[in-house]
Amino acid sequence: MDIALGPYTIRVLCDEATDLLLADERVDGDSDVRKGLIRVRSDLDHARRREVILHELLHHCIALTHLQVRWSEDEQEEVIRALAPWLAMAVTLGVSD
Repeated sequence: MDIALGPYTIRVLCDEATDLLLADERVDGDSDVRKGLIRVRSDLDHARRREVILHELLHHCIALTHLQVRWSEDEQEEVIRALAPWLAMAVTLGVSD
């Protein structure tokens, strides 16, 4: 699936092969901003999967702003962890998740 973020397309991988890789890394999801890629475990329940996708999408948003150079990685993660659950309850992602 793909998510349009302004003029950018973020590819979301959510399949069994991705599940195995992420399980080995002991994470529910991750992202590569340079590649425009988000990986999320498909075996998560719907609400958790949406939250992880939104969490990773926020990493992409921060990378597109001046905030990336103003906040340390720890500060970015703190903000994203605080916002993602709330936004996941309110935002409809433009994908069939």
